[in-house]
Amino acid sequence: MAKYELVEKTEINGDVWYYIRKDEGFSINDSWTRKLEEAQKMLEEFEKGKPSEPIIKILKTIEIDENKTN
Repeated sequence: MAKYELVEKTEINGDVWYYIRKDEGFSINDSWTRKLEEAQKMLEEFEKGKPSEPIIKILKTIEIDENKTN
């Protein structure tokens, strides 16, 4: 089961940031905001099952022999 945390970070200059951290690790991409309400909404969406990571599909893979001369 994944653990999500809503985190508040106050910079030295006083700027306050909110973000969502997964499993006590790195923040989730695009979760940083200066508005607590936006961060709370994102956290609720994750709770409802929204993916926290982008979906990546590999459409094609090729291999090239770089040692081969023409």
